[in-house]
Amino acid sequence: MEEKKQVKKQEKNQLSVLQKDITDSVVSRINELQEVGALALPKTYAVGNELKMAWFALQEVKDRNDKPALEVCTKDSIANALLKMAIQGLSVWKKQGDFIVYGNKLSFEREYHGTIALALRTGTVTGVPEAEVIYEGDIFKYRIVNGKKEIIEHSQELENIDIEKIKGAYAVVPLKDGDFHTEVMTIQQIRQAWMQGAMKGKSGAHRNFTDQMAKKTVISRALKLYISSSDDEYLLGNEADPVQPEEKKETLEEVEFTEVEVVQDEPEQEEHKSNEPKMMF
Repeated sequence: MEEKKQVKKQEKNQLSVLQKDITDSVVSRINELQEVGALALPKTYAVGNELKMAWFALQEVKDRNDKPALEVCTKDSIANALLKMAIQGLSVWKKQGDFIVYGNKLSFEREYHGTIALALRTGTVTGVPEAEVIYEGDIFKYRIVNGKKEIIEHSQELENIDIEKIKGAYAVVPLKDGDFHTEVMTIQQIRQAWMQGAMKGKSGAHRNFTDQMAKKTVISRALKLYISSSDDEYLLGNEADPVQPEEKKETLEEVEFTEVEVVQDEPEQEEHKSNEPKMMF
């Protein structure tokens, strides 16, 4: 019994050392970027808290062989994954992204909620996109004007709603100046997107919540254009609530971690398990 306690204490000490080494390097890098004006985190983003919650989440992440990520992944890859999360201003506990193990490398992969958050932050997208599923029997019409799709009509009867009879889905993204972007995908296109993921569209979420997964896919595709084509203005603090040049930036101090009990919400039905590679759209 005493020997087990010693082993457990030693493992705890090793984890604490690893924790300090990695978080120190992340905090140092963030401060460097801020000092040269290459990064200004959103004012509403509590980076210290997010790093703390991310570390707690990391302790639960495992690879395909059920080995803890903190044991199999290199320190550099762990630090880079945390830095990638922080630079994007995303949150693990808000389910905006997940940590994924690829061999001995850790990666931070943006989730559906994170895609929406990032698109909103660019300033081009001004509201949360709306998505609908098209079922067999629905009346669905759209037109294309100057290369842009516009929904003319979508009528649906309650009895049409059947996840086995989905024909497609569409998303409408509100843009600045009152404009909209509409994305339309057939069920074949949606399933082809799912095939890019590790679960090939065969996870429990895909089978049991096909309609919701279809909506997520078409929204992700609709927003990809605006995230990929945006500049880095929102990363430099030039948002609607900018940091004034004369305002002194606060230096992020070392994040101190303490042992606390983290109460997690009921897990959502996601596209795939957290230790499996993500599908990217």
